[in-house]
Amino acid sequence: MYHKHCGFVLFWLYACALMALSGLFCSNGTILTAPSGENRTDLDPPSRLEVHCWSPSYPFKVLCSWLELPQTQLVTHYIVTYSVKGGEIQQCHPHPVSMASLSIPESSLPRENNSSARTMWRCVLEDLKLYTSYQLNVTAVNTAGSASHLQLFTLEDIVKPDPPVNVTVQVVPGKLKLLVKWDPPPSWSDHTLFPLMYKVRYQWENKGVSHAITLDPFENTQKVLPGLSPGRSYLVQVCSMEHMGMGQSSNWSPPVTVTMP
Repeated sequence: MYHKHCGFVLFWLYACALMALSGLFCSNGTILTAPSGENRTDLDPPSRLEVHCWSPSYPFKVLCSWLELPQTQLVTHYIVTYSVKGGEIQQCHPHPVSMASLSIPESSLPRENNSSARTMWRCVLEDLKLYTSYQLNVTAVNTAGSASHLQLFTLEDIVKPDPPVNVTVQVVPGKLKLLVKWDPPPSWSDHTLFPLMYKVRYQWENKGVSHAITLDPFENTQKVLPGLSPGRSYLVQVCSMEHMGMGQSSNWSPPVTVTMP
């Protein structure tokens, strides 16, 4: 009985790989399959995967993450491969990470009410070529079937630095100005060949109405905010972006609040 079960699992792993290679996928990028001739009404195949990839350290690595599928009675395994079109297929070995330790773009934050109780999985793709199109295939497999997420990307399209760190805000003595300072994100590896630029956003409320100003990108790691009002509290944040504008800006840094004297 044990040997039959193992053979069944290996069969579906092999079938999943064949489907990925042959490009048999739906318009939404998801493959959903189930074994023929098997009555599995009480056990479901994996549901659709939501995978998000971004490069926080262009051009050195890409992070791809997804939420663990809702638990069922079946054990689910993940298979991750990527390749240049027509090139050799490479495998990435995913591993679970805590939500707190994973840098996640705003667009990829899970929206399900019970997502905090689920594990985030991550795969790190390294040694990718510049200006080259890659195909990523993340497949969830259990004994009732499989579901795959297929995605095409180039490094330049998915650049997204991490936010700046160590943001501080100080009142300039004797003036209605604030001096904002920060450090570049540690994960950005090469500031010489691929420099970063920054934007500063500061917000305040006036008679219950929220106001915000975002300053244009600049290269320095400090900025003076002039023309502020005495006694007013300001909330200040900084974000980073690749110097040539590739990809997206980072998330905003955690807010720092300061009140003018």
